[in-house]
Amino acid sequence: MRYLKKISYIVLFIFIFSSCYNKAPIERTSIISGVGHDLKSNKKLSSTFEFTVFKGQNIIDKMIVTTEGTSIFDMYNKRLLITKRKHLPGTIRLLLISENRAKYGISDIIDAFLRDQERNLNTTVAVSKQSTENILKMNPKDSNTMSEEIEDLIKSSFEANFTQNDVTIKDLFNMYYQEGRHIMIPYVEKFKDTIKLGGIAVFKDDKMIFVIPEEEAKYVNILRNDKAQGFLSFTSETSKSFDIACQSRRKIKVDYDDENIVYNINILIYASIKEANIDNSLELSKEKITELEEKYSKEISKKLQEISDKYKNNYQFDAFDIQKYAIAILGKDKQKYVEDNFKNSKINVQAKIKILSSGRIIR
Repeated sequence: MRYLKKISYIVLFIFIFSSCYNKAPIERTSIISGVGHDLKSNKKLSSTFEFTVFKGQNIIDKMIVTTEGTSIFDMYNKRLLITKRKHLPGTIRLLLISENRAKYGISDIIDAFLRDQERNLNTTVAVSKQSTENILKMNPKDSNTMSEEIEDLIKSSFEANFTQNDVTIKDLFNMYYQEGRHIMIPYVEKFKDTIKLGGIAVFKDDKMIFVIPEEEAKYVNILRNDKAQGFLSFTSETSKSFDIACQSRRKIKVDYDDENIVYNINILIYASIKEANIDNSLELSKEKITELEEKYSKEISKKLQEISDKYKNNYQFDAFDIQKYAIAILGKDKQKYVEDNFKNSKINVQAKIKILSSGRIIR
């Protein structure tokens, strides 16, 4: 017992006197909430760091530091010479990449997050139309930093427009390294005095090649994502509207015949009617609901087929994350064949709307 008592005293002594050893006081620490990457006109790299600093007496301030250099860690070292504060690792909420930098290539950014164990793999990643320095210097409306504001914007968008939810660094790794996949991440831009989602940034390898515009992103998202949420609106020639809240489910079937690859995308949309400015809207019988399901299933199928044809024929690009299914069937050694022959493949889209609720109507 005496031996155990001595051991307990030693452990307690070590715990008390070593727990805060070599730790900087909070007034000398900084929390990086976001990092932006830009490209200067002379092809020199630029990084903007947005971080909060503690000034004592519960005062928290925001600071922005921009550095230039030849590599990510060259700019990181220069940042340390400016801020005079200890950096707390693993706190980055947002990785923002400007459009110019994305088109230049992001393989170095991917490699830095892959190798550096202090990097937070749950960091949200996005591409910005404007320079990241200009965006991070904006005054946030609802958060302490612009990084938090943009992260909240992207994550709250999951509830509408069937937006993708694979938006972290871990998801970026999967899209970059898995066979038959391409990087597709949110694209943000200035809107008045705040930020809005402006579409989807699309990459080939590590370079951004184009942006899917906002008005088409909803339909690309339906084709690309499973268990996505959003609203669909249909209007008739008389301007009467039919609006439904939806959750979509996606199934992919790949057929291979006579050296032709056929992708069959089947979308099942579970819906609740939110607005039905249609004739006899108070009499949504079972027969009427079935009629509406058939009518609008045809409309959304036609729209989705047009979108799939556009990106396959005009861009020869898989914006729907379906090539991986062909590679899974044909084998990894057929990856180049699958990608090179995507423009010659066929995509069949079939969508079905299933109305689960007609909504609340008080007579």
